[in-house]
Amino acid sequence: MLSSGCQTRIETVAPHFLKSSVTTAYILKKQMDRAGQIKSLKSFARTTFLSPKLKQSFRQTLLIEDNRSIRVDTYGLFGQVLGVFTYHQGRTKFFDPAKSTFYSGAEVVSLMEKMLGTQVDFQEHLKIFVGHIPRLELLEILESRLNSDRTRYILRLTDGQRRGSVTLQFSAMTLLPLEMTHELGERSVYSVQWQEYAKVDDYDFPHLITLSFPEKQETIRVKYKKPIINKGLPADTF
Repeated sequence: MLSSGCQTRIETVAPHFLKSSVTTAYILKKQMDRAGQIKSLKSFARTTFLSPKLKQSFRQTLLIEDNRSIRVDTYGLFGQVLGVFTYHQGRTKFFDPAKSTFYSGAEVVSLMEKMLGTQVDFQEHLKIFVGHIPRLELLEILESRLNSDRTRYILRLTDGQRRGSVTLQFSAMTLLPLEMTHELGERSVYSVQWQEYAKVDDYDFPHLITLSFPEKQETIRVKYKKPIINKGLPADTF
């Protein structure tokens, strides 16, 4: 159980500070509740890909639906569409407008590697790009604590269906997720940072998201611009 500390000006504090204590179960329930609030997302983005061999940045539009489907349109220097990735109903496709050709399956993985310099497992990482925690409902708590300056709750969890552990860091003031690390033994499989939270309507949304793969020295950084939440997407999006 995590102590919540004492506050005197009730009108200025977060609701959970009014509780005598904040449990790990309470923190995780808040995350589950958040995960159900975004039904659709549409946004312009500046996406940067970093690796030992490559550093490049693209203007993109991202469209995400129900944490299960994503479409990424990538634009060139003069606004031309370089390609369209979609992940929908478990299938990844890529449309090359220069050749008017669709690709699927293993070909998409190769094209993504060639075009972006890295690969993204949408099934694993899609929720990250809307500020949510992958496989949250399957995580089991191992330990929890406040950091030394009492600004962050730190939870260490294990995935009941996988090997490895997950470390999560939340703001002690807002309970919003700030960092996540997925580890397998001594290996850091990937890490995430959610930053620059700002209100979109009534929703606290991270406008800067960084996904890193330490072993491959690869990083994907997404900077959102003017995100639109829960306004629906066209029927032919995917």
